[in-house]
Amino acid sequence: MSRRIFILAVDGAMASSLVGNRDLFMVANMIAKNTAKSAGPLFDVRFVSMDGEAIECVNGCRMEVDGSADDIRAGDTLFSPAFMIPNAASVGENLLQWRTLINWLSAHGKDLDLIATNCSGSYAVAEAGLLEGGRVTTAWWLQSEMQRRYPNIQVDRDAICVYSGNVLTGAGSSSYLDVGLSVIEKYAGKPFARLLAKYMMLDSQRLTQAPYAILSLFDSSDEVVNKSEQWIRANLARDFKIEDLAASVAVSPRTLIRRFNNAIGESPQGLTQKLRIERSKILLETTQLRFSEIVQRCGYQDESAFRRLFKRYCQMTPREYRQRFVRPSELH
Repeated sequence: MSRRIFILAVDGAMASSLVGNRDLFMVANMIAKNTAKSAGPLFDVRFVSMDGEAIECVNGCRMEVDGSADDIRAGDTLFSPAFMIPNAASVGENLLQWRTLINWLSAHGKDLDLIATNCSGSYAVAEAGLLEGGRVTTAWWLQSEMQRRYPNIQVDRDAICVYSGNVLTGAGSSSYLDVGLSVIEKYAGKPFARLLAKYMMLDSQRLTQAPYAILSLFDSSDEVVNKSEQWIRANLARDFKIEDLAASVAVSPRTLIRRFNNAIGESPQGLTQKLRIERSKILLETTQLRFSEIVQRCGYQDESAFRRLFKRYCQMTPREYRQRFVRPSELH
């Protein structure tokens, strides 16, 4: 018997999180047929909207549906959509726009076998109360706001996919593919999911979003913190002390630490480390410099210590980072 998969289409959704998953399951059914894994389709996939009417995606694409949310029964599997959010500060406004979806998830989510979503969609299932006391992941740039809004939910900052009860959440906008593969693995097994990944040339071993995160991204209205950041960026190659940084903005080291913690929840030393890691990533991506030279340009003398720091933040070695993110023809 085919597993019933419903893809819930909502106005303003990212089209990729809808049609991309439908394509994934279509290919899965084709492979199952060709390999005689199943006499019929493994998955019965249907597009539905809240009211059965066509919806318009955020890119302007109009999408017809096969039915309404009333067609979804207990024990079914649901893909809840991801949405485009310009920044973390706009999450609250977007949650108001998704209220109909959130109310439906709150009323029916616990009766489903599985709810899968990714990126901003993780906020909808969290707001619906389906992750209380559990775990979640979302795009790296939405994680701090997620933790602030839902302190009783553990935010996994590295993971691409996270199961918590009957909810599966994914990282950034393209992680709908990772989420889809995880769902297929759940119902068809790991070997079949690996086979599907090979046919579609998907990286089934993408386990962490750490290398993609821009570590130094923050928003502060504190002028002392902003000026400090500018000074740090200009002096990354130097081995400076916090006293040097404090003097550059005419405050005491103690005051500087307090202003940083209040403004961005980070110490000056912590931000300096992240800025140095970001500088090293840029140099790995854009130059052929040896890592020992990059280390010096980032203000470190101990290559081994910086290599360990890089691995801690990026979950891969500098060499692995360069291999993943740089084509040989791009280096100069």
